[in-house]
Order: sequence, then structure tokens, then C-alpha cells
Amino acid sequence: MRDPFACIVCGGVRFKPVFRKGPWRYDQCRGCRTVALHPRPDEARLLASYEDYLSPAPAAAAAWEAMTAPVVRQAAHLLKTRCVGRRLLDIGCGYGFFLKKMQDIGWQVQGVEVSAVGRNYARRRLGLRVKAGPLETLEAPSDRFDAVTLFYVIEHLRDPFGLLRRVHGLLNPAGIVMIRWPHSTPIVKLFGPLACHFDLYHTPYHLYDFNPQSIALLLQKAGFAAVETFIGGHTLPAKAGYRLSSVFFGRAAEALCRLSGNRWLLPGVSKTTVAVKAGGFDNPGDRL
Repeated sequence: MRDPFACIVCGGVRFKPVFRKGPWRYDQCRGCRTVALHPRPDEARLLASYEDYLSPAPAAAAAWEAMTAPVVRQAAHLLKTRCVGRRLLDIGCGYGFFLKKMQDIGWQVQGVEVSAVGRNYARRRLGLRVKAGPLETLEAPSDRFDAVTLFYVIEHLRDPFGLLRRVHGLLNPAGIVMIRWPHSTPIVKLFGPLACHFDLYHTPYHLYDFNPQSIALLLQKAGFAAVETFIGGHTLPAKAGYRLSSVFFGRAAEALCRLSGNRWLLPGVSKTTVAVKAGGFDNPGDRL
């Protein structure tokens, strides 16, 4: 049985604190540098809190669509060029904008979303198939999907390894998993005492904060291969200051990543990771 206080990625038991807010503390593993929240909210509290995570206001949905448009565009292009099939499951699909994009270009799509607001918008406004609740409630046979995507989901999960094992079972042998995740800890450390004013971990919603090495290790332990991390676009927040920062650092990160062949990944910028189900293609590039 795994030590409940051990790192979920490498099993390490040595940590250092990096951020505190009220009763919550984020500790960083001294081995793989994964950051974890202590204490963690129980699952019932987490699920209840996500029921109100998305705003029902029409303007909020429109703002979300505009904010995520560059990331959605790059993700759609990647799946079009790398996937053999056209069957997609999006876990934590929110309002459903990525699913709608993929459906419009000919994919068979399905979503899972814990927020009733997100589900209702995706079903009624976009006409999408979206099921309620966490992935564990999804009734789907193995080898059903050619791609499974998780946009800003992995950091919210109590058991990210267990979810990735479930995803592995739902993918075809040549299937792709795509994860979009925040990389907040470098910025938290840069801000130091001022970090509490920004709360980049959205305490206590983010249970973990990964880095390129730890996300790769987690995927490999879950049975995936050919792990590749890159920038994958940047968001466009509505507020001018946040938008300017996102565009400037996002474009700089994209340029560094491209020029270095994905070796230079600017810390603190959200990233996209793709991997293939072991036993499929040896390299995602073989699909191009």
C-alpha cells in the first residue's frame, strides 16, 4: 500500500513548503518537484464545489470561449495531424467548446463534465453528448476512443494516476492522451510573499502542480510512451493586464520551444503534453 504522505509521482517522502493560504499548505517533493496540497479536501466536498465552478451567465461562456480559442485551435490541429481515428472523449469538457470544434471538423465526440452549468450549456446550446460526473461513472468499453483530452483537469484530481490508468484502458492501441496543465510553482516562487495576493493555485481547487519531468513520469507509470511536452498556445484573458502578460510570455515561450525543438520550456507557462498508449506507435511524429 502506498504511503499516504508519499509523493504520488515518485514515492518520495521529503518535502519543502512553497505556499500557504489559511489552513492549506502546498509542499514540493524534493525528488521530482511535484507540488501537492495538504490537507486535501475530501472527494464529496470537491465534487460539490465544482458544481458552481462555471458561471451560468451567457457572457461568462463567451469570455471562456474567447480566452481558450488559441489553445483550442492548436489542440485541434495536433489531433487532426496525429490521430489515426476520429473518436474523441474530452474529460472535464466545461462548456464544450473544444468538443464543438472537433465535431465541426468531422470527429465523433463525447464529453464528461461534473458541473451542471457546463453540461447544460454543452448539451442545449451546442448539441453535444456530455455525461455527468467523474470519469469513473462513464460506461464505455475499452479501446473505444482514438484520443482522450484533459484541459486543466489533472491538477484538480485526487488520484491523477488512477484516472490516467482508466484513460489508458479507454484508448485504442494507437490512441493519444493530451493533457493541458498549469505550471504555476515557478511563478509562485518568483513572487515570494506576494504570491498570496494572486493565488495561482486557486486554493484549494488545485491539488497538484506538476512540471514537465514529473508529468512525463506519471504518464509512463500509467502505461504511456513517447511523452512529449510543448507550450501548445496561450490563453487570452479578458482583463487587459492578464491578457498582455499571457500574450507576451506565451509567444516568448512558443518561440523558445519551437527554436529548441521542444527542449526549452519556459517555466511558469501552461503546457500541453501528449503521449501514446504503449504498444501503439513508437513516436507521435510517425503519424504526421
